[in-house]
Amino acid sequence: MLRRFVAVGLLLGSSVAVADTLDINLSNSAAQFKYGVPSGIAGKSSLFASFLYNDNSDYLADAGLLVLNEEGNTPGLSLGIGAKVVAASLSKVAPSRKFVSGVALGAQVRFEIPTDRRFAVIGELNYAPGIISFGSADNFSQAAIRGEFSISPLTQAYIGYRNSKFGMVDNLPDGELDNGAHVGVRLSF
Repeated sequence: MLRRFVAVGLLLGSSVAVADTLDINLSNSAAQFKYGVPSGIAGKSSLFASFLYNDNSDYLADAGLLVLNEEGNTPGLSLGIGAKVVAASLSKVAPSRKFVSGVALGAQVRFEIPTDRRFAVIGELNYAPGIISFGSADNFSQAAIRGEFSISPLTQAYIGYRNSKFGMVDNLPDGELDNGAHVGVRLSF
């Protein structure tokens, strides 16, 4: 049994010529820190975990898998699918703090401009319907778009927009964690 756990751990932790990444982004009201490692499961897949907090004392933690594959017919286009577990602590939706969670399915589209591969546009969408949202959550949704510029092969800077929120049950207001523009940097090592 121990051999199987070690074998699975080695498969999940194996690298495919892609480095670990650290992603930090900030807005006026929120900060997010994300760490990713290549998984070797399929294509350019990565395992990631992130932590977001905002000025309302709300917290969001997530962890998941993203499988990204390049589309051969369209230079610079990559399509990805994934899933992640999300958990949040919301302070302003009720008289007392609410703990909510869910399992979100997601998609990502990345397009690098073929004439200059240093520029890219990335769009992401994650959604957890009510059947896989827990606590007082009716659903979870996260949508983001960003423009990236590669400063070096290991460093990208970007500007983007993100909306992350939990829809709530029992006439509670939505648990909005982030809604607005942000700037960030992603480092590979």
